[in-house]
Amino acid sequence: MSQRIHVISFQVPYPADYGGVIDVYYKVKALKDAGYKVALHCFAYKGREDSRALHDVADEVYIYKRNTSIIRRFFLSPYIVNSRQSKQLLKRLLQDNDPILFEGLHTTHLLSSPLLSNRKKFVRTHNVESDYYKYLADATISVKKKLFFNLEAWRLKRYEPVLQNADVIFAITEKDKRYFSTTYPSVETVLLPCFHNGEADMDKTLKRGEGNYLLYNGNLSVEENLNAVYFLAERIIPAFPDVKWIIAGGNPPKELYEVVQSMKNVEIIANPSSATMTQLITEAAANVLITFQSTGIKLKLINALYKGAHCIVNDKMIESTGLKDVCMVTHSDKDLISTIKQALSQKITNEQIEEREAILSQKYSNDTNIKILTKYL
Repeated sequence: MSQRIHVISFQVPYPADYGGVIDVYYKVKALKDAGYKVALHCFAYKGREDSRALHDVADEVYIYKRNTSIIRRFFLSPYIVNSRQSKQLLKRLLQDNDPILFEGLHTTHLLSSPLLSNRKKFVRTHNVESDYYKYLADATISVKKKLFFNLEAWRLKRYEPVLQNADVIFAITEKDKRYFSTTYPSVETVLLPCFHNGEADMDKTLKRGEGNYLLYNGNLSVEENLNAVYFLAERIIPAFPDVKWIIAGGNPPKELYEVVQSMKNVEIIANPSSATMTQLITEAAANVLITFQSTGIKLKLINALYKGAHCIVNDKMIESTGLKDVCMVTHSDKDLISTIKQALSQKITNEQIEEREAILSQKYSNDTNIKILTKYL
């Protein structure tokens, strides 16, 4: 067994404040805790070039600038892949024979390189990317974005067979595992649930559900999450004029403030710290989490279940997660409104929390997941 591994991340995974980077950060931490030396390679963008905090979880950290020039949007290869290329990365990978973990299809530019043909290569898929981009195309009203997302979905579908160069595909959900194992039967596909911060930053001094508010949280610069907030603002929040709602998350756009400005019972908390987010999730009377597409796994769902009180979701949020029994699952607007009323009228019980913790420890334990991963290294 090699005691050193290269991990190639699509983004600098610190701060670990949204879906994919949470999975990367806590996976790297778990590898280090398991005794591995980790060489972490990251493609930086959106002001995340600062890597100092990553030295707590990785032995070596290398940052590469992502090339986001407009011309790359017109290449035949997917933009999320062709904008993450580095000769320096290849040079570093060729200095040894240690296994390589590619985080997301985004980072797989070198997966098919003949120079790495003798290496152990693993790909962590965060979802079926072509499906995800097709959803983004359907969700946006911008003609320019719709064209780009549809083009990217086509390019990703065309590019995806590169996965046949991997030794193992680590799928994040059972649904994705079925897809990859059926589509690429020559490659072993293994279910590797997400790594997370659910237990890592729990604050035992906080009391679950003690706040008189409902919470939606997510990266507010992502169209999927904005659509969820706009849906709540239009169809659900008006049914609760006397209940406070908090919308918390990263980089909310100006349009979001405009949508809720006339709603006196709605507060937006932009870019909350990790401690603030933990407090908001824990003390909320209920975490209300909805999505209109069921790709991948929603890390905010795991977080809310570990830390919070009632967790109210729509059916797409829990698809292929195995968490249906520990959420309040809704199937329509009317259903969502009545379930919120129910949650506001009764506090979560200790028995419900214990049942939830048992299922989470069985299905979403970092300790269990790292054993699955290291078995193949």
